[in-house]
Amino acid sequence: MWISKYFVYFVIFSCMGWIYESIFCTVKSGSWQNRGFLYGPVCPIYGVGAATIMALVDWYAGQNQGQVNYTWWQVFLVAFFGSIVLEYVTSWGLEKLFHAYWWDYSDVPLNINGRVCFPASVGFGVAGLLVIYVIAPATKDATQWITPILMELFSLIFMALLAADATLTVSALTGFERNVAAMEEALNQHMEQFVSTVQQKSQAAGEVLGEKKLAASERLAEERMRFTKERLESITKRMGSGHRAALNRVKGFRRYGTETERKSKIRGIFHQTVKRYKKGGDEA
Repeated sequence: MWISKYFVYFVIFSCMGWIYESIFCTVKSGSWQNRGFLYGPVCPIYGVGAATIMALVDWYAGQNQGQVNYTWWQVFLVAFFGSIVLEYVTSWGLEKLFHAYWWDYSDVPLNINGRVCFPASVGFGVAGLLVIYVIAPATKDATQWITPILMELFSLIFMALLAADATLTVSALTGFERNVAAMEEALNQHMEQFVSTVQQKSQAAGEVLGEKKLAASERLAEERMRFTKERLESITKRMGSGHRAALNRVKGFRRYGTETERKSKIRGIFHQTVKRYKKGGDEA
């Protein structure tokens, strides 16, 4: 029963987090921003943080016969340090799995690898106070009418929806990576053929390719970009709207390990192509 209850709380707080993030980022950027990792109106990291601190406080109260002995600054510190761990681990894990990141604090003072920063952690500490003293009591009052059976039913429905959402999001990201790898291979093959054709034409015309290195280099770069953009636009048009929406939520991608620079550039161009693409199927 208690698992279902806190799972429902997790969903409620995730929706609240999505509303806050979307409004804040929309006002900041001046255009609509649909925030979060998943396709639906949820930011799971907010749900995990808020539901966890709520569960800890309830557990503490239960251990002390309902007596509340903690102070506001203790709640703040738990939320402050808890958010650092949660944000850093989540960011690291998502980047490791998908090469992608959904937030970046690199331009914010006192940040650690762009994954966490002091100002944001202070904000989460304050949010922890709001959860414990305002939001959690209001949420408990608003859900008092839900019977144990209904709570179980709601948790199963929410779990199914989140599972479907996560499947769509992961499918979009893994499909994106497969397309990037296929694009890199296709580009390599195309450029090999293109270079061979250029060399043959140069030899037939009695030219020495080395004498025109700069012109040849510029021509190769132009052909590489032309082929890449043309192929990626074609791939983007064939994508489902759900996959494009999931990719639009990604802030950016990073290069990892021994990955080639070309593949990293393809991923960046591909992502920008998807972000420019409108729902109706036309380029912006």
